[in-house]
Amino acid sequence: MTINVEALQDLLCERLCEDIVVDRRPDGDLMLRTHFRFPDGDGFPIHISPAPSGGIRLSDRGHTLMHISYDHDVDAFLDGTRGALLERIVAESGLQQQQGAFCMDTTPEQLPTALFQLGQALTRIYDLTFLSRSNVGSTFYDDLAECLGNLVDESKMERDFRPDVPNPNAYTVDYRIAGRDDLPLFLYGVPNRDKARLTTIMLLHLHRHRLAFESIIVFENQMEIPRMDLARLTDVGGEMISSLDAHEDFSRKLLRRVAA
Repeated sequence: MTINVEALQDLLCERLCEDIVVDRRPDGDLMLRTHFRFPDGDGFPIHISPAPSGGIRLSDRGHTLMHISYDHDVDAFLDGTRGALLERIVAESGLQQQQGAFCMDTTPEQLPTALFQLGQALTRIYDLTFLSRSNVGSTFYDDLAECLGNLVDESKMERDFRPDVPNPNAYTVDYRIAGRDDLPLFLYGVPNRDKARLTTIMLLHLHRHRLAFESIIVFENQMEIPRMDLARLTDVGGEMISSLDAHEDFSRKLLRRVAA
């Protein structure tokens, strides 16, 4: 089959022109209707207005973050690993971020290019929601911090706690939480085999120096920890949470040990 390049080009131009439409809303605002969609089928609301410095401004007027807020804590989303990735996308795409809105200034002549750049950037931003604990280990500690923040008052927690043992800097505890009966609760996050082994070593050191505490081990996915490493950690650790998806188990085991 021989491809008619000119005919294909004409067809693409025709169909793209049909599918990208400038609409005037009842309030007089202009919006672009495109094929950019969120996973639930809602279209990207791309508004057109005069840019402060001249030309045209394209903006989502905060709708992308609002859409993310349906299923996520936006403050947590803008922090940690995802927050750093978001900043990178904004910088690479030439976006501006103003009071929760993502926008891009352009000229009428460059509008098609700017439209696709903005659509691609908003898609990348929304896709950060898929950087979950199930497929990106680097977000595990962010997710753990969010879960803890939802369950325990910040005043009862201390991150990267240095216990009262020799060489405490080498045996930091991920979280020290005020426990019942003045017995501190040490919580360790374990996203992989290496952290499982390190946590075993640290707990052995604390026990060897007869430190009084309880412990909870929270795995990213307990099933991925080799059997021997898990067995050693089980010997020295306390309660264990198989993953952050075990919400009820995590809440029950944690709250019954936290000081009232």
